[in-house]
Amino acid sequence: MLGRLTMVTCCWTKDDAVCGASAEVRYSLPLCDEHLSGFYRGRTYTIRQSAAIHGVESFPGYCYVVLLPDETVKIGYSNTEETLKKRFRDLKREAEKDGPGFDVLAVMTGGCAMEAVLHYRFEKSRIPGLGERFEFSGEIQDFLATAPRLSLAV
Repeated sequence: MLGRLTMVTCCWTKDDAVCGASAEVRYSLPLCDEHLSGFYRGRTYTIRQSAAIHGVESFPGYCYVVLLPDETVKIGYSNTEETLKKRFRDLKREAEKDGPGFDVLAVMTGGCAMEAVLHYRFEKSRIPGLGERFEFSGEIQDFLATAPRLSLAV
């Protein structure tokens, strides 16, 4: 029936018991907030493990590191050069609202696998509540000093 709100419950199962808490459908699964974070951690763990076995360079796409006007770093990925360029245009447009300072610090191969590896590596610098944003820490700066970079016309 249109317009009718259907309540869903979390489908997370542990020891044959279903969570059952109020949930929203995310990643095509009904997950509560607690189990969404567990699902995301599990997903990134699986990607990192695959990267360790197969090599991060075997993953398609690009991982990028950009410095935003508020001096935070965003680490993200795009699957193709075309979507990477679009993402940079979007990020630049968003950043211009906060002032000058958008700067592409690095573009690397490895796509979502490299992103997962870097998110894990710099977890201590992650800014709570800002998603893929990190403090521009000395650890990140040291990494960028030696990180392999691609030359793309972005």
